[in-house]
Amino acid sequence: MNGTTWRPGGARCALGWSLLFASCAQQDVVKAHPGRPGISTPAGPEFYASPSGAPSGDGSVTKPWDLQTALNQPTAVTPGSTIWLRGGRYTGGSDRAGFRSNLTGTADAPIVVRQFPGERAIVTNSLDVRGSYAWFWGFEVTSARQAATGTDYEYLVGAHAGTANRLINLVIHDGPNTGVASFTPLYTSASQTTIYGCLIYNNGTHFNLDHGLYLQNDVATGTVTVTDNIVFNNEAFGLHIYSRPAEGRLNGFDIEGNVLFGNGSISTPVNRNNEILIGGTPAASDIVVRGNYTYREVASGFSPYKVAVEIGYTEGSRANVDVLLENNYFVGGFYINRWSSATVRGNLVYDYGGPMVLTDSSVSGQTWSENRFYGFSTRSTWQQSPNAPAAFRTWEAQTGLTGAGRYEGSGAPPTLVVVRPNQYEAGRANIIVYNWAQQSTVSADLSGVLNVGDRYVVQNVQDFFGAPVASGRYEGGSIVLPMAGRTPPAPVGRGFTPPPVTGPTFNVFVVMKSA
Repeated sequence: MNGTTWRPGGARCALGWSLLFASCAQQDVVKAHPGRPGISTPAGPEFYASPSGAPSGDGSVTKPWDLQTALNQPTAVTPGSTIWLRGGRYTGGSDRAGFRSNLTGTADAPIVVRQFPGERAIVTNSLDVRGSYAWFWGFEVTSARQAATGTDYEYLVGAHAGTANRLINLVIHDGPNTGVASFTPLYTSASQTTIYGCLIYNNGTHFNLDHGLYLQNDVATGTVTVTDNIVFNNEAFGLHIYSRPAEGRLNGFDIEGNVLFGNGSISTPVNRNNEILIGGTPAASDIVVRGNYTYREVASGFSPYKVAVEIGYTEGSRANVDVLLENNYFVGGFYINRWSSATVRGNLVYDYGGPMVLTDSSVSGQTWSENRFYGFSTRSTWQQSPNAPAAFRTWEAQTGLTGAGRYEGSGAPPTLVVVRPNQYEAGRANIIVYNWAQQSTVSADLSGVLNVGDRYVVQNVQDFFGAPVASGRYEGGSIVLPMAGRTPPAPVGRGFTPPPVTGPTFNVFVVMKSA
C-alpha cells in the first residue's frame, strides 16, 4: 500500500487518479511543536496520595495522604512538586462539588498531580480546580453515582478559578452533566486553561444541555487551549463554546488537533447536535480552529442546521469578530455565520448525502482558499441563507466565493491515517483513521513516536480499558491496525440510545509505550 502525507491543497498518490479512492492510503504525521511543554514532570519533591491514605499521613509512599488532603496543598508541597496518585478508586470529596484543588505552583514550577506509572487511579467524584499552575495528568474521573440521575448537576471537571491550570491525558467519562466545564454559571475566573489529550465520553443526562466540553473565556485574561482531545458520544454537543446574555465571553480560543464524533447519539430521543459549536449572544473573537477531525456515520439523520461544525452561531444580527478555520477535516458538513474577518483555508469537507457547506446571507470579510470538497457537485447540498439549498456553482455565484476551493471527485476522499504525537508523554500518540475503502486493516508509521525496541500497546478509544488491538516490540516503520468496529462503551447508570459503531469506516486509537 502506498503511503503519502496529506497536505492542504491536495497531495496525489503515485497510483494515479483511477485507483486513488480504492487503494491509496495517505498518512499525515503531525510533528511536535517547538516550545511546547516537555514530557517530564518537574524535578521537585515527590509525594503520594492513595485511596487508603489519611489526613494524618506525611505524603510518603508508606504514609500517603488521602486525595483531598493532598489537593489542599500541605506545607511540604511547594512549587515544582509532584503528587503521585496510587491505583484504586478515590471516593468522597469535600462536599457535593467533589474534590476541590487549591494547589498553587508557579509558571516555571507547576505542581503536578499524576497517576502512578502502571496503576489505574479512578477519581469517583468531580474535580473542582481553583488554584493556579497545577497540572492534572493521566488519571480517570467519573461519576460518584453509579446511577447518574437527572437532578445531578456536577461537572466532572470544572476549571473554576486560577491561572494556567492544565488537564492532561485524563479520561473523563460517565458524568451526570458536562465532562469539562469552565463558564460563567460556575462563576469562573479561570484563565489560560489548557485541556490536552483527554478522552471525554458518555457524559450528560439532561437532554440538549450536557456536553463534552462547555467553555467560555475572556481574551483579556489569556487564551484557552483545547488540543488533541478525543470527544465522543456525549449527551448533546461535543465542544460547546457558547454564552447567553449576561454570561461569559467567547474570546480567545486555540482549538487544534481534536477528534469529535457521535456526540448527541446517546440522547433519547437521538439529538444530533454539532460536534463543534462556537457562538452565542456575545460576539466571538480571537478564535483559531486548526487541524481538527469530525466524523458522522451515513445514517446520522441530522438536519441542515445540525451539521457537524457550526462556526459563529449568533443570537441576533450582529457579526462575530475574527476566526481562522484552517486545515480541518470535516465529515458531516459545516455552517459558518457572519464574521467581520474569517479566513477559511486548506479544509477538507466530505458530503455523503447531507449538507456540505452553509453560509449566512453575508460573507463580507471572509476569505476562502485551497479548500477541498468531496461529494456530488451537482447535488443541492450548499446553502446561502435565505436561499434554498443549491449546487456548488450556484452557491459560488450567490456568495461570490469563486476561489473557495475545488471538488476532488464524486466519491469519498482517500483513506487517511493521521498520527499526532503526544506533547507530554514520549511514546504516546493519537491515531485517527478514515477508512473509506473499508479495508480490514490499515498501516500506521510510528517512526516519529516510538524508538526501535520500544514495547507498545495500541488501544481503540471506544474500548480504552479493554484488550489492546495491537501490541509488541517496535521494529521500525509501520504497524498494522485492525479496523473492525467496536461496540462503544455503554453509558453507566442511565437509559440511553445505543451509539453507532464507527468501524471499519472510522476508528481512533491511542498508542502508548509500555513497560
